[in-house]
Amino acid sequence: MVSSCADDGRVDAVGERLREAIAQMPVDDGHAHPISDADAETTADRFLERISLAAFPAPFYFPRGAFREWQQGDAATRARLDAQYRIADTLRSINRQFETSIFAKFMVKEMAAFLGCAPTLPAVIEARNAKGRDYFGYINALFRDARIENVMLDTGFTDSLDQAGIQRFASAIQPSRTRHIARVEALADDLMDEDIPYPDLRDRFVARVREALDGTGNYGARSYGMKSYLLPDVGLITPQYDDGVAAQSWTEYRRTRTDRGEARGDRARRGQVLRERLLTLALEECLTRDMPMQFHAGDGEAPYVILRNQHPYYLEEVARFDKDGVMRMPKIIPIHAGYPLVGEAAWLSHLYTNVYFETSIMTPFAHQGIMLRFLQIMEAVPLSKILFGSDAYHVPELYWLAARWGKRYLAGALAVYVREGILDESEALDAARMILYQNNRQVYNLES
Repeated sequence: MVSSCADDGRVDAVGERLREAIAQMPVDDGHAHPISDADAETTADRFLERISLAAFPAPFYFPRGAFREWQQGDAATRARLDAQYRIADTLRSINRQFETSIFAKFMVKEMAAFLGCAPTLPAVIEARNAKGRDYFGYINALFRDARIENVMLDTGFTDSLDQAGIQRFASAIQPSRTRHIARVEALADDLMDEDIPYPDLRDRFVARVREALDGTGNYGARSYGMKSYLLPDVGLITPQYDDGVAAQSWTEYRRTRTDRGEARGDRARRGQVLRERLLTLALEECLTRDMPMQFHAGDGEAPYVILRNQHPYYLEEVARFDKDGVMRMPKIIPIHAGYPLVGEAAWLSHLYTNVYFETSIMTPFAHQGIMLRFLQIMEAVPLSKILFGSDAYHVPELYWLAARWGKRYLAGALAVYVREGILDESEALDAARMILYQNNRQVYNLES
């Protein structure tokens, strides 16, 4: 009989072999954002604030315009606004709480090992600032270390970068390649401020979508898919094919768009039918081209968004995309793993053959818990439908941590299946390749 010590040794060896092999695999990041040099030199508080999901929508903790006035104001202006709204106190509270998170403590240790410094936040910031003298070289080193090969850039949030800034980031991370994803709302936003007839609004929007997908209308590049941010505003999304009701919605929206007194939910839903119609038009264009549509789901950005609206099941009607009695089923990708509703997002992708599962925000913010989440995902989702992503924003370390931890804890989850005899090691490695890069290239029709 084999002793338990031998069993433990064998089990550890399986896990170690998988971890070492998977660590060397390339990664495609299926959902992320371009990085500027705004954080080349930083402070501990600023670095925490730029990463914290609680701080990301900081302006929305305060009355409209107050946060920007505070940021740009002199000492007297800041003192007045702090007395009214406790802006500095709120930011300090966010940072101090985030600093005590397991995520932040783990991040500091990982960065210290990479930077060769003491595992404390002050030491990490000092070493990082030294790297910031060649910030884009530092970014490139992070990408090479993580073996990131392709990045799908959602240009709906660019951290104020223009086309030249996005291209600078793309050049800095080479040989990693960037592909653009067009945001439905970004293509429509300025049109929604105009006073034009509905047919003009519709036709100009469709022209922009086509230029983004087929031409260079997405910051000087073509797009490989689209993303919608509609779910957090309206909850259940229903495809709209009737231009008549869309025109009525546009008239009502124009009448009320300057209102400031509505409740938060009412304000978010203004023009819902019109916005559903524009989304439907964009989905039609994606369907024609076999391109996927990403949908923000699960993850928050409160107090900017309405958390309860982001349930992955609210995407069922766009997944079906019924018209004339036919389910046409475009490629639908609920992003952010539906986190924390991971099981619901996984089950939606289990039931609908055209719905995929994507991991961003969960990787890296669930840190060690990613392993348990991967087991939950693979319990339901076919391996060929799981896409890796980070939703990296503001700082490049989020790209690096997502890839580093994603590989580590994916290996741990796959090791469980190998130990149980569910997969052999070859099948486990094949699964890792699918999840980390092969599925992304198939879904987005990439040549490499």
